[in-house]
Amino acid sequence: MHFSPVDPVLIVGAALIVVHAVRRGGFVPYLTELVAFAGSLAAAFVVFGPAGQFIHLRLGVNQSVANFGTFLLVLVLAHAAIQAPVSRITAWMGSQLRWLSPGSRMLADALPALGVAAMVAVLALSVAVVVPMGGVKPAVASSVVGSQILDHAGFVSSPVSRLLVPPAPAAKPILESDPPSNPGEDAFLKLQFPADLVTQPDPAAEDHMLQRINQARAQVGLSPLHSDPLLQQAAREHSADMYKRRYFSHQTPDGKTPYDRLHDLRFHYVTAGENLAFAADVDTAFDSLMQSPDHRANILNPDFRCVGIGAYKGLNGYEEMFTQDFADCSA
Repeated sequence: MHFSPVDPVLIVGAALIVVHAVRRGGFVPYLTELVAFAGSLAAAFVVFGPAGQFIHLRLGVNQSVANFGTFLLVLVLAHAAIQAPVSRITAWMGSQLRWLSPGSRMLADALPALGVAAMVAVLALSVAVVVPMGGVKPAVASSVVGSQILDHAGFVSSPVSRLLVPPAPAAKPILESDPPSNPGEDAFLKLQFPADLVTQPDPAAEDHMLQRINQARAQVGLSPLHSDPLLQQAAREHSADMYKRRYFSHQTPDGKTPYDRLHDLRFHYVTAGENLAFAADVDTAFDSLMQSPDHRANILNPDFRCVGIGAYKGLNGYEEMFTQDFADCSA
């Protein structure tokens, strides 16, 4: 992670908004906009899914068009409905600021403006990492400010993804029957799919999975994990191997364990662990892992400092294979 062009854009943009608010005495308009924008955005995110689905099924409108149209309509209507009553409240609050000292008044003007800047940044960054736009996503991921904002912006990035990314076709299962919920390290399941199935790595899914892991760790006060290149190599190779040799297990068909695979890569550690999942998408896989005590323990292990995530997807609608390799990165 380093200082990327995204950082000065975010910092300068926020500074300009705050300066404008302080110079114009912007407590009332910016606080009004902050509340109206946040409320209307929340309403639009909640409503567009079921409403868009209803329009799609009843009127035959394209699902993506129905979702986006519903989102914009609710956003505009909710903003107007919220802004009118809120403006009266904020106007009264603003009238009380005349008793403040000049320094305190400047701070009061700056805070809601900073809130508006933060909301705009969260929304813009969430769109940037969801919609393919050349080198924008890597620039955001490598930035100091942008990556920190996104680590705490899952509540926005998830609905933005549902809004802007067309729904994937239903995934085809790769097992003939559902596996046990917690098969254990020695379980070995044979996969069923065409011999000519084409698979490919999915870096976007790996990034999303890392974001979900660190969000879960942040919720319980744990430090985030960083992606380690060797661990990622081990995880990717194992996901690819499970597809290639048609199995689902921590142990390979020739008996190699996760620890053997790390040893082969000359990766040094004191403690390590591995999670496996196969699912239609990242969120389904992660939610399933968090429901399993052993997998959840790996994700929330305070001794782990780094992780490697390997995601491989089968083309033509087959489910996606995920390997998470954790370690303390002692060396």
